[in-house]
Parts: sequence; C-alpha cells; structure tokens
Amino acid sequence: MASNAKAHDLTCTKRVNGQAAVTASTYPFTANYSFEVTNTHPTLPSLLLTALDPLLLLKGFAFPELPILIPVGESITQTLSVVLDSFDDCETLALLDGNVDANFDNSFTATFDLGLSVSTARVTCGPTPPDLTCGAATRTLGYYQSHLIPLTACLLSGTIDLGPVAAVSTDISVQGIFWGNPDRHLNGDPRNELDRARFLLAQQVLVATCNQRLFGRVPPDNLLPDARASLAGVACGGMEVFTSRLRAFNASCSAGPFPPGFISGPATPLAARALGVDPSLPTLGGCAQ
Repeated sequence: MASNAKAHDLTCTKRVNGQAAVTASTYPFTANYSFEVTNTHPTLPSLLLTALDPLLLLKGFAFPELPILIPVGESITQTLSVVLDSFDDCETLALLDGNVDANFDNSFTATFDLGLSVSTARVTCGPTPPDLTCGAATRTLGYYQSHLIPLTACLLSGTIDLGPVAAVSTDISVQGIFWGNPDRHLNGDPRNELDRARFLLAQQVLVATCNQRLFGRVPPDNLLPDARASLAGVACGGMEVFTSRLRAFNASCSAGPFPPGFISGPATPLAARALGVDPSLPTLGGCAQ
C-alpha cells in the first residue's frame, strides 16, 4: 500500500510500474521504480538533504549528489529497474522486513530542514507452480541468499575460486559475496568499474557452481569455466555478457523440483545477511575497451 507523510516543503512519491502496489505473477518480473521529490513551498526553493531506500540499496538505488535545491513548483525524479529472476528472489526481499508474508513494502524517505516525507510501494510475490519439464533444478541468487543449509552442503565439495574477487570456503565469505554491495566495498569506498563488473559476475559464478554441485545441472557450452577465466581479465564488456548468460542459466529451472532427499530448510535471509562478511578487496587497474 502507498503512504505519504505530509511535509511542509517537500513531498515524495514512490511508484512501482506506475502503481502503489503490484503483484509479481510471472518470473522474471521487472519492477520499474520511480522516486519523485516535489517542492511544495508556495514561494521558496527547498533543499533536499537526503534520499534513502535501504532495501533497494543493494539493487542499485542512488540519488544525484545531495543536497539538491529544488525550485518552486518543480520536482526531481529518479528511476530504477529491479529484475526478480524467480519467486525466491522476490521472497527473499519480502522476508527482509521480518514479516512472514509475500509482500515487500520498502519505503523511500526524503529529508529536508523542516522534516521528512515518506512514500511506500508494495510488490506482492506471486508463487509459481512446479515446472516438471525443465530438467534438473537450478536456483537463483535470491535462493542462496536465504537458505543456509544448501549453502553449507555446497561448500562440502571444497573452496570456490572466484579469481581476483576471492576464494570462498565458509558460509561467512559466501554470504558476504551474495549480500555484498556491487557498488561499494565493505568499508564504504566505491568500487571501480572493473571491480564492480567482477563482483557481479562472481555472484553468478558462485550460484552456478552451487547449482552444479547440488543438482548436477551443468551450464552448457563450457560456460562456467569460461566465466571463471573472464574474472581474471579486464574485459568488462565480456564479463557483463557472462553475467547475463549465467543469470539466465541459474533461472532456467528455478521452479524445478528438488532431487529426492534434498534438504532445503527454511528461508532465513535476515540471518544469512547478518552472517556474511564481504571478503573482496579493491584491485588496481581498469576495464579494457
């Protein structure tokens, strides 16, 4: 449900796909967010001090450099597209608020010198029926972000080498990669373009590796070894291609049934997120054109 806290100088409005509330009924589902801040003072410009949406921070939410002076009667708008590859991706976000339901109601808050304005948009996660035709199961990033038991089982097969990003062998380091911010290092410093491209690819390599270890689903066309080799390079365009291809592979049977005897365990994204510590460190150099 949408809500706006009335403010004297500024009001903010958040929408998803142009509405206050939508339902993700099929996957992948694209949630196109808009964040608008309007100066409502009748005669004076108003200064926007902060613009925050903590839940979407890891999905790339950012506002222009603040503070920003907004003239009388004018507004500024930012947009963000968030692609949910599977029901698991959606459910993980829904459970982060601590409520056991299928909704995520992340709030956008704009502050100014006289107060604040808040607007909330809701996405409801529609379940998907089991897919009995897609072969061996896969799962997406959101599944591994919230299920600790399968992740531990995945690590029993040994350390996962992610090239210059990290070599991960514990739940702490793996969840650090899954929950790390692609735009910033653990200390808050921004990642350069090369480190960002490597980090996003490392996440999908990690997911694909666990899909292969747990479910026997092997990426086609030597995709996984080639993606690992790409991590060691500096061709960011090539890394983006591998990230996209692995993401599609990881979602290809995300509604497929688990193999007999597989223990999934409960979805606990809050615990998994709290456990993780991003092991990646800044590297020198930049992307090759």
